[in-house]
Order: sequence, then structure tokens, then C-alpha cells
Amino acid sequence: MLIGLRLKYYYNPKTRKLINKLFWVKQMQRKEIIDRNGYRVCLMGASMGTGNRGVSALAASVVKIIKCLKPEAELSFFIGNRSSRPQEVHLLKNIVQVEVVNYRLSPKARLHEHLFWIFLMACLQRFVPSKPMREKIIQTNTFLHGMHQSDFVGDINGGDSFSDIYGIRRFIIGTMPTLIALLLNKKLILLPQTHGPFNSNIAKRIAKFIVDRAAMICSRDKDSIKEIQRLTGNQAFKDKVVFCPDVAFMLDSIKPDSVDIQPSIDAGESAPIIGLNLNGLMYSGGYTQDNMFGLKFNYSAFIHKLVLKILATTDSHVLLVPHTFGPPGNLNSDPDACREVLKALPDIYKNRVHMVMREYDQSELKGIINTCNFFIGSRMHACIAALSQGIPTVAIAYSKKFIGVFDSIGSGDTVIDARTLDEKSAMSKVMQCYEKRSDIGIDAEVKVAAAKNRIKAVFKEIISK
Repeated sequence: MLIGLRLKYYYNPKTRKLINKLFWVKQMQRKEIIDRNGYRVCLMGASMGTGNRGVSALAASVVKIIKCLKPEAELSFFIGNRSSRPQEVHLLKNIVQVEVVNYRLSPKARLHEHLFWIFLMACLQRFVPSKPMREKIIQTNTFLHGMHQSDFVGDINGGDSFSDIYGIRRFIIGTMPTLIALLLNKKLILLPQTHGPFNSNIAKRIAKFIVDRAAMICSRDKDSIKEIQRLTGNQAFKDKVVFCPDVAFMLDSIKPDSVDIQPSIDAGESAPIIGLNLNGLMYSGGYTQDNMFGLKFNYSAFIHKLVLKILATTDSHVLLVPHTFGPPGNLNSDPDACREVLKALPDIYKNRVHMVMREYDQSELKGIINTCNFFIGSRMHACIAALSQGIPTVAIAYSKKFIGVFDSIGSGDTVIDARTLDEKSAMSKVMQCYEKRSDIGIDAEVKVAAAKNRIKAVFKEIISK
């Protein structure tokens, strides 16, 4: 009876006009692009508009892979962003323009752009019995309309955010666009990423809801496959879960024409260069600033001791490579941590410790990392930039994602899990890996080639589904 009453009111000219006015929003000037025919892919969980070059590496790599396999594909980033301006992805041979369909979380945002409003409209259209009315609701919102037009929705969740390790609030907000895709009955592909851990019951329930309804689940490590199995509690998941190494192994390496390194490194320098990527968030103690990740030692103190140990026992130069950028004082920004290290150096060592001073994009940073003979990193994708170029690499890890990704190319023994090892053991392992760097690099180079072939094979399957 209630449904019939709703339909009666909707088809009354006066009430229909009122409903149309309520749901009507001005469409983007690029609406004709969204309406364009052809193979369309909606990408969520990564974009080029972030200071985190790891997230940008994911976005650029997915764009590269899809455009290589299906050049005619039209791609859009569906992201939380202030602007809906297109973003450029610089590949080795060309520049790809990617449309942006944005949502907002700010209370000052226009209603039709706000994520909670979009979610509400997605719920409403799902339960409206009239197909014309459902289509009307979808067409009057740019986000819903663009997603509705896509052949599949690929969500990569920043590589490691399909978990509540960064807090339940961030997890809930991060999964809302994914839930919107499911409410629209779109084919959802969870692109290669780490799944879990899920510490809270609400995170487990949301994750299970998504996993049960996804068309395909790509895990970038074997432990994530086990996590999905524990989450679902049945064997049916095996039909749609596949192992796929991190897409950033495919990222182009582009050395900038001009590299701003201070103090400069002599072009004729014969001593080894050790690249060191500091994680500003770990250096600050996490978002809570009180050892949020449960590390066994003080990361900032360890880094200072490690640099001094390298300088005192080897003839190497140390190159500090930030991989996430933000304004001064931002907890998540790497340059602040790098400057702290430089500031604390004794004068006798200041000519042997260098820093990448400018902000470069993900491919340029990969090109700079390629000048190193050995690499130590605490940002996942800074490590992948080194690994994928055959550079012997050690990770100082704050989560399980590192061991999973390193294991995917047989390099798990060079991961130092700061949650389980003490400072003395961690220091010893770094120096041991440095001494064996030649053997480490040769082994990784062979495994990386196999990883790239696996990535291509999985994406061919995704596109053909």
C-alpha cells in the first residue's frame, strides 16, 4: 500500500515537479564525456592528487596497465577531492587525461557532492520499486550517473586501507564509495592490495559484506588470501580470489632532467649510495603520536642511530628520499623527518648525507632511487620502486603489508618488522643485508620479471570478465 501511494504521488504532475526539483543538480560541463559510449572503467582508492607518491604510483600503474591492454578504454577517478578537474597521468611514452568525478566530506560542500548525500541517494534508488524513478535518481547525481555508466568499478583502497589499522572512522568512510558501487549493482573488482587485518566487529561485518558481493578479489600477498578465507568462513571465495603482485612493479621509471639534491653528489663519486626513505608518520609516532603501530623500538631514535652506524662503518653516502609530502608540521610528511636527521648530524658527516629537496612525482622518484646501490625504506611504494629495479632493498615495516609484498617476489627475508624485532636486532639485520647486497639484488631482479608477467595476466582476466 505504501509503495502504491508513493507511485501515485510521483506520477502526479505537481508532486513529480517537486521531486525533480529536490533531486535536480546542475550536471558537470563534462557530462557528455560520462555519457560517451565505449569501454569505461571507474577507479577508486587512488589518484594523482595526493602528496602520497605511493597512492599516485598505484593510480598511474593501473592506468598504464589498462591502457596497454585496452587502449580505447576510458578511465575515471572516483575520489574524495575538492576539484573535478581532470588529472594527468604521465607515462613513459604519452600523457593520459583521466576524468575526475569527485565527492566531498566537508560540511561546506554542495549537497549533491557530499559523500553522505550520494550514499543516501544510492540507498534510495536501490529500494525504489519503479525503474524510471531509479534511473531518474541516478541521472540527477553526477557521481551515481558516472559510476552507473562504467563497465566495472575497480577499488584499490590506497593499497592497504581495506583494514581498520588506521582507525574505524577512516575505514567506514573509505568503504562508502565501494558500498555505493554495490548498491548500483556494478561489477566490483577489488584491485591488488592488502586485505585486513580487521580488529573491530563492525570492520569485519562491512568487509565481509563487500567481499561476498565483489566479482573478483585481487590480493597482493598470500596472507591476504587467508584473511579473506577467515572473513568469509567458507570455500566459495576461492573461485574469485586471485593472487596478483602490487601493480606499482609496473610503474615507469623516469629520471628528471634536473635533480635537486643537497648537498650535491659528485658525479664521479665511486662510493656506494644508500637510499634511505623515512616514514614521517612512523617518525611522529603515528596519528596518535604515541606509538600507534605498536613498534618494539623508537623509530625516530633508531633512524638517527642507523645513519651514524652506516657513516661510521662504511664509506657510503646516504641519500634521504622522501616519498610522502605535506605542509611543514604535517605528521604524515617525510621531508620534516629528513630535515631532523640532517640537523642532528655531526659536522664531519654532513658532506656524506644528502636529501632530495624538491617534490617529484612517483615516476621521477623511482628514477632517482635507481641511482642507489642499496635501499632502506619505510614507505611501501618507495621500497617497491627500488625492488622493481633490482636494487637490493630492506624494509623497516610497521604493518604486515611489507612482508606480504616482499614475499611476493621472494624477498621476505629482507623485511625488518619493527613490531616484533628489538632495536639491536633490527640494526644488525640492516647491516647484514648491506654486506650481502649483491646477492639480494640479483635474486630480486629475476623474481620481479615474473611478478610483472603475473600482473599482466590478472588484468587480462579482469578486462575479459
